Amino acid sequence: MSIDAQPTLGQTSQETSQETSQETLENWLDQITDDEIATARQLSLVPLKSTILHHGDPGGATVYDHKGQAYIDCTAQAWTLNVGYCHPDVIAAIEAQMRRLTHVRYAYPTIPRLKLIRRLATMFPGSPYQVCLNVQGGGAANEAAMKLAMINKPGADIFLVASHGYHGASLATLTASQYFPMVTRFPSFGRAHFVRFPYPYCYRCPLAKEPRTCGLACLDLVEQAIRSAHGVVAGLLIEPMQGAGGQVPTPPGYLAGLKELCQQHDIFLIFDECQTAFGRVGVMSAAEYYNVAPDMLVLSKALGGGLPIGALLARSDLGLKGFTSAEEHTTFGSAPLSFAAALANIAVIEREGLCERSRIMGEMVTARLRQLQEEVDIIGDVRCPGLFIGVELVEDRESKTPATERAAAFVELAKQAGVLFDVSMPEIVRGRLTMRNVIKIKPPLTITEEEMEQVLETFTFCVQQVAQIPASMKQDIVRQMMAEANLA
Repeated sequence: MSIDAQPTLGQTSQETSQETSQETLENWLDQITDDEIATARQLSLVPLKSTILHHGDPGGATVYDHKGQAYIDCTAQAWTLNVGYCHPDVIAAIEAQMRRLTHVRYAYPTIPRLKLIRRLATMFPGSPYQVCLNVQGGGAANEAAMKLAMINKPGADIFLVASHGYHGASLATLTASQYFPMVTRFPSFGRAHFVRFPYPYCYRCPLAKEPRTCGLACLDLVEQAIRSAHGVVAGLLIEPMQGAGGQVPTPPGYLAGLKELCQQHDIFLIFDECQTAFGRVGVMSAAEYYNVAPDMLVLSKALGGGLPIGALLARSDLGLKGFTSAEEHTTFGSAPLSFAAALANIAVIEREGLCERSRIMGEMVTARLRQLQEEVDIIGDVRCPGLFIGVELVEDRESKTPATERAAAFVELAKQAGVLFDVSMPEIVRGRLTMRNVIKIKPPLTITEEEMEQVLETFTFCVQQVAQIPASMKQDIVRQMMAEANLA
């Protein structure tokens, strides 16, 4: 501290520190130069989007960049902010807990952790559940599910997983997910422990059948996968409605049939509900939507109200052996801030009726989009339920060729108009980027009717514009996509 900065009579050192601290906080959180931005981008090992987000409307669906530009967010930031940005109740819970404890080691319980375990244990079909919490997210919770399955079925180390699935970015969960040559440039680990079966993607049926008359023949493919496994199958891991793979709900009866198959073969049925739980599909979970109780349920994303968290739930009536202290623990796994936020988040969802709000608004939005589909040929399919909406763009409805370039142009055009959308994950076919062609509409469940009207107007304008993109422009769009993903 300089001589000029010394506390004056009647001014405490603490007061001076608070003044300086406020300036420092503003510098850290609110102020950045173009040079700082450019340097940070050069130093970052991961690609960063061009827009720098700064703050959001409390409990709302609008976010602002560091220059004050507003965007209606139809991504809920990786489908996480179901109760909106910085919901006041969630912030209050975090602030109150922060004054008590910010961190304890994993073995020590805290009151929020114990209360959250009790709360989650009875929220879903098949309850009560036993609960394991983390703050690494859904990938760690999926790995915990796989570990628990192997612990309780000794000698079994094979897992069935669906095509186009996504379960995390660790070495194990990436291997369980859709294979991404070129996108992930390192070898898959443990591929011998995973057997893939086709996901029931009715718009692109793997058996070329019609949904009304197929008799769920796709379940036969799962049976074949079980029988072809080189080893004993411990579990079947599936998203009840695929998110990253294109907003694809399983057809009615499929999950019930899957559960029956798993019971016949003594296989643990694991639902990855990281993207579907907490009101996104119009009810609290996809398990509730389909009325199918899995053996294990994996949660993340919207559980934390914006803070990192993951949870594994295992049905109590199965009498499973739990983990030892060495089998499931991390330094930051007992995070009281995340657990307090989750408790407040669940309370908001229930008190504000966000499940029902999601259902009603989702029905309105999909009805409008299906009307638009009749007018715009590149809209191949519109999928829901709730605010778990996907619009698949195709070059033409007969061939269903994925309109990957048009989807990329759509997202950029919509951003310029003040709406953030995202698209499905990529697939590489014969060295070409494909299947990144599903526009996702998954805003915070608190989005207002006025904001949603603006979203629909923007969607209509943008899809009409990209429908007119000539073939000569497509390659330029692909090159830009690859460069932004750091793959060029």
